[in-house]
Amino acid sequence: MSVPALVLKIEEILKQEGLSERKACLNAGISIDFIRDMRRNGNTPKTDKLLKLAQSLNIDVNIFLHALNENISPVPSTLYPVQLKTIYIRGQVQAGQWTQAIEWPREDWVPVPMPEDPKYKDFPTFALAVKGDSMNLMYPDGSIVIAVNFCDLGRNPENGECVVTIRRDPLTDCYEATLKIVQIREDGSVLLWPRSNHPDFTKPIQLPKITTKYQGNGFDGDCSSAPDIMIQSLVIWSLNSVQKVPI
Repeated sequence: MSVPALVLKIEEILKQEGLSERKACLNAGISIDFIRDMRRNGNTPKTDKLLKLAQSLNIDVNIFLHALNENISPVPSTLYPVQLKTIYIRGQVQAGQWTQAIEWPREDWVPVPMPEDPKYKDFPTFALAVKGDSMNLMYPDGSIVIAVNFCDLGRNPENGECVVTIRRDPLTDCYEATLKIVQIREDGSVLLWPRSNHPDFTKPIQLPKITTKYQGNGFDGDCSSAPDIMIQSLVIWSLNSVQKVPI
């Protein structure tokens, strides 16, 4: 038995995921001292605890068991009931041109049961209906996207993420929204790319430079007022119909 090797493997995976040991144990529903006790005492952990930790990290439990003992026979990853969470569709987001962002009245919100994502279980999430064709290769018109706000995540957007971006119209002072893929260039400027087979949606929207340090309020870092442009939300899940594939 090599408990130290197992602890090293767990540390490696947690570092990749950006999780503390305490947070990982809480997500798994096991004692917050589970990993610490292995490190301090060299105690061989129970398989059911390792299974819970592995499932919360979305990895095969045999990765842990192999680190513990290279000669151990693989075990089936026993399935636990999927935890469902009710998320509400609160409005629409345009996958195309900027369109006024309007949240529906609360009585019009539509409940959607979704599997609970352990990575985002502690963050407020919401759903939006997608309209338009600028993202139809990923989210056809009528798709539902599930999102979480970057202010709740406490970080800036990263290259390749699908985001909901909000801007303030200087003429009407209303807010408009669009759904796009973000690209952050070396000079700090930001491009919002469509993913579409429609000829009208081939060019990106260019935004100002993003601050290198997370400000929690968009690009300008001006805490005294709302920014004119803000990458507000990260898309983490989607629901859409299966499309016919060209042969």
